[in-house]
Amino acid sequence: MKRLLEEFRKLPDYRKNKVAYTNPSEILFLSLLAVMSGANSFEDMALWMKERKRDIAKLLERPFKSPAYTTIRNAYNGMDSKAVERLQREWVEGLNNNTQDLTIVSSDGKTMRGSKSKAMNEKARHIVSLFLADNKLTLTQNQVEDKSNEIPALIALLDNLNLKNCVITMDAMHTQKKH
Repeated sequence: MKRLLEEFRKLPDYRKNKVAYTNPSEILFLSLLAVMSGANSFEDMALWMKERKRDIAKLLERPFKSPAYTTIRNAYNGMDSKAVERLQREWVEGLNNNTQDLTIVSSDGKTMRGSKSKAMNEKARHIVSLFLADNKLTLTQNQVEDKSNEIPALIALLDNLNLKNCVITMDAMHTQKKH
């Protein structure tokens, strides 16, 4: 747990005033723990942190004041999503490089449920992702315009990863002669 916390602390701090009790990277880490414990909203995350103040203070090795749900939301809004994705990818690749066994990397494209907005005239979002099947961890993902753009998006995702000793599984739509 401490190792993962140290990885999160590598995220750049975007704030101008860095006096607050909890920095955004720690909020992101604690939010992850809250979600793994069943939290579904910023309010749930704030409540989870408030209920576990003492345990969190021990983990952080300093006094902890639980943030309001708006602080958690602001931490998410201000965080550089590319830096978070890069951190997550490097961490998962590190897990993958620690094994000598053959690793199965699965790819899949999904339309995200609930992402369509009739009021704003938006289509549902479609993402392509690569994940480690044995570890049940997502390596990386990318949003694509529609299902037809899934093929080049997957190739771009694979090009950005440093995969070794892997078997990559794909849908039938990716069985192109040039691939």
